[in-house]
Amino acid sequence: MELIAQCYEYLFWGTLVALALGVVATLVYIIRSRLVVDRIIGINLIGSIVVGIICILTYLLGEDYLADIAVIYVVMSFIAVMMLCRIYINLYDRKKKEAEKK
Repeated sequence: MELIAQCYEYLFWGTLVALALGVVATLVYIIRSRLVVDRIIGINLIGSIVVGIICILTYLLGEDYLADIAVIYVVMSFIAVMMLCRIYINLYDRKKKEAEKK
């Protein structure tokens, strides 16, 4: 039974490394993208990956309060993405109205 627990621990640490590489790859994608929409999607993706990392750390460290932090982080990430979308839509509408006036 000890061997199985050790294998699971290695699996979870490997998953954490893979998710960290995913965050780095997403940051590179955000920096290289030219469209605002791609950047907003990248920010949302990073939020989702970070929640996965927090959930895995909850299991590995045995700290239950981290699950609560993950839920709070999901809500904050959702609100942040919605606000960014709202700002982007307002800027797009403003530019469209200015172009129609000219």
